[in-house]
This record gives sequence, structure tokens and C-alpha cells, in this order.
Amino acid sequence: MKSKTFFIGVLVVLGIYSLAGWQIADAFQFSEEKIKGLWYSGIIGTLNIVVAFFTIKLTIKREAKTFMKMFFGGMGARFLVLIVVIISIVKFINIDQFTFILSLLILYVLYQIWEIWLINSYLRKE
Repeated sequence: MKSKTFFIGVLVVLGIYSLAGWQIADAFQFSEEKIKGLWYSGIIGTLNIVVAFFTIKLTIKREAKTFMKMFFGGMGARFLVLIVVIISIVKFINIDQFTFILSLLILYVLYQIWEIWLINSYLRKE
């Protein structure tokens, strides 16, 4: 699995997210709290997919049973950490919670689509 391809895809998704967020924030004159929500969700979502990539890269060439255990175990661990981080941000940082959660959800789905496509394209080559 090529790191370059992965990071180019992440930059494309992040670029689309940033441009769309900027356009929406400008059109609806978002408050500082809403803009901070967009920033935090972008950072968290991107860190999550980077950790996912390195987990996949470490496990993809192992036998199927080991890959599944490590992949889904890593996914569960990432999800728990993500929940703790989300709760902490919502509780301790002054942001618009709806904007933060919605933008994180949208970015999470976009990154998951990218992750699935990347894994499938790698497996098709083998």
C-alpha cells in the first residue's frame, strides 16, 4: 500500500472539506465558535484516518485472521479514543457543538469511503 497515494487522497478530501467549509462559513457568516468547530473536526478526522492508514499498512500483508483481528481491534480503539476526544472538546472548548459534530461526521464518512477504496484497490492488485 503506497503512502504517497494515501496522503494525496487525504489532501484531496481535506481540500474539498476546507473549500466547502470556507464557502459555507462565508455565505452564512459563521461565528468564531462555528469556525473553530470546523477546524477541530478537520484536525481530529484527519488524525483518525492517518492512524487508520498506519494500522492497515502494518497489518495488510498478514494472514486474513490476524489482519481482521488487528484491523477491527484498531478500529475499535480509534473509535473509543475518538469518542473521548469528542466529549472532551465539547465539554471544555467553546465551539458550536452542532457544527463540530456534523462536520466531523461528514469528514469521517468521506475518509471512510477513501479508506475502503484504498483497501479494495490494494487487494485487487494482489
